[in-house]
Amino acid sequence: MIVLKALKDLNDLNRQLTTTTYITSHPIIRQTLERSQGLDGYLIVIEKEDVSGVLRLPELKRRLIDIPWEGVTRKDGHYHAVYLTNNEFSLEFLIPDADWLPADLKRALEEQLL
Repeated sequence: MIVLKALKDLNDLNRQLTTTTYITSHPIIRQTLERSQGLDGYLIVIEKEDVSGVLRLPELKRRLIDIPWEGVTRKDGHYHAVYLTNNEFSLEFLIPDADWLPADLKRALEEQLL
């Protein structure tokens, strides 16, 4: 799981990471962060090891399959799913539509596509 709060985080991460998920997701991560500037919340990029366990975020301790999404879209091979913690703070998830994505999670995301 990669947690990004601003474009600065992405620039710092560029120097540290070379994971396959990060490399293939970089353009859509940048686009999402640019669009979200000034909003309260952050962006979470899901990786293979995150799909089966409980997410360990201060605002959310659930499995991805159990999150009540506010909305889901699909672009450039990624699901963009939004969870609102309250009226002012959102968690945006980028979930690659990869071969390691469990069928039940993919089905749940597809059912909620806007």
